[in-house]
Amino acid sequence: TLEELGQHISIDRIDIPDAVKVHDATFRARSLENITSTGFSRAAPFTTVTELPTIHQKRVFGGHLSDLDVPRVVRDCIRYLSLPGNIKEEGLFRRSGNTSDLRIIIELYNSEIPVDFSKYCPHTVASVLKSYLRELPTPLLTFEAFPTTSQWLEFPEELKEKSCKKLLESIPVPHYVTLEALVVFLNKVSKWEESNKMTLQNLAIVIGPNLTWSRTSTTNLSDVNSINAFT
Repeated sequence: TLEELGQHISIDRIDIPDAVKVHDATFRARSLENITSTGFSRAAPFTTVTELPTIHQKRVFGGHLSDLDVPRVVRDCIRYLSLPGNIKEEGLFRRSGNTSDLRIIIELYNSEIPVDFSKYCPHTVASVLKSYLRELPTPLLTFEAFPTTSQWLEFPEELKEKSCKKLLESIPVPHYVTLEALVVFLNKVSKWEESNKMTLQNLAIVIGPNLTWSRTSTTNLSDVNSINAFT
């Protein structure tokens, strides 16, 4: 692998063809699949995709939001899923994508290799977007939003609008711009609910838990229901 080669020479100074990078990323993702399916491998026992080594210091999945622009992976997913044939796909965001393809795509992004989504089904790309949100070190709505969102069903109706506005105003700019792009897109998805069967309520159920969670405790069913209601 390129990781093993990098232990002997400085590969950052080598112009490695994209085809080689793609093959390397695919190989490592396949190796992970073998590990998780068999329980053992000759390779080091990495347990998740985010633990796979790469030749780059900055990771995409599991990395912090820092730029004042929507992350490329989010833009790519939204652009592809917005295509007429994809946005109408029944069960979009509810049905799981292909696990092997998901691992490969994540590794490609983490290796800074362009991804051709046309090779993958919409459900896999939707899973990519959910995985990206779920792997953020700080959730999109931030940890500070959890006490409010997890108790949302108990809030008096007359306080909800003010509380929601206050919460959104407290979100860091990189998180806010990404959240805004996501909300606009999900609203667009709901417009095709007759085809994709994904109403705003259905979308909230599958997306909400990926937007905020507790820093210290496990999210229970009651918390999830409140977060979904807030979403």
